[in-house]
Amino acid sequence: MSIKVSTIELKEIETVQLEDGNFESKLVNPKKYPAFLTNRALKRGKNMGITKSSLIGDLVEINALLKGHQKENENGEEGELDIESLTPEQAQVIEAENYLPVIYLGIIGANKSLDLDYDDFLDQYHADLSQIIQDYVELVMPYIDQNSNEFKKEFEKKTKK
Repeated sequence: MSIKVSTIELKEIETVQLEDGNFESKLVNPKKYPAFLTNRALKRGKNMGITKSSLIGDLVEINALLKGHQKENENGEEGELDIESLTPEQAQVIEAENYLPVIYLGIIGANKSLDLDYDDFLDQYHADLSQIIQDYVELVMPYIDQNSNEFKKEFEKKTKK
């Protein structure tokens, strides 16, 4: 069995003072990293206290949220998430801070010798909410495919609500 490898891009922020005295920041030194979840990375996340919920449960909540809350694109197909149509409870589901730890764990899972702590990762990962969710889903889906019985149980539990 092979592992699906995702790609996560990290960048540094550089701030410079312009001639008019204002400041401007830009993202520099982009570097792509392979990423996938491993049991070691998941355990490390739990030991660090940065993962608090079930990956499967989070994915089920995202999936349920996305259905019916997407804007139509010019082709009449569902596209980006329509943030304005969400209730406050639904908006809590998509807070970026819920998914960032898993993305970090994906990077350290695929790069055992990488010297990158969680704070450094947060300083260098600058994706928008849509990309964060996409990166999260790409990392978690192969894990769910391997544990389809657990996914089914969690899905049934979540959809009863």
